[in-house]
Amino acid sequence: MARTLPFNRSPQATRARLAKLSLVPITKREADLLSLHAHCALQALIDGHGWLNGVQSLTEILILTSFVAEAGYGQISRQTWLDAEAALNAAFVKGRDEAIWQIDADGCARVATVLAMHDAQLDGAPLGVLAGASERLERLKAGEPEPLPQKKRA
Repeated sequence: MARTLPFNRSPQATRARLAKLSLVPITKREADLLSLHAHCALQALIDGHGWLNGVQSLTEILILTSFVAEAGYGQISRQTWLDAEAALNAAFVKGRDEAIWQIDADGCARVATVLAMHDAQLDGAPLGVLAGASERLERLKAGEPEPLPQKKRA
């Protein structure tokens, strides 16, 4: 009969294990699955077979990418972000109004730029940063206000 390992179950030990886990990157398999989902959503939009949840997912990735970049992993310019947002908004409006979930070539290039950054972040950013960005996105989706950044004390 298998026995469990005798881990120290104190709150301090648990926090220490979680802190260490937050420093490691996500697995290659998990990064690839997340990336594949995003690229499939974009390809469906290119082919004119997109869907509402695909556009929403790409919009969430746009926001996550900016949050992770704010944490110091990659760079996304304000203009790049705005261009990708405009392309996704146009795809949403077309899908809502005409029931055709599609993105044009220019919009595709704009969103692909963000996806390339997102892929690099998935490969390099630690789990803690990705989890923090995800939690921040969930708070944003729930309508909670963004806290103002704290001023650094000298």
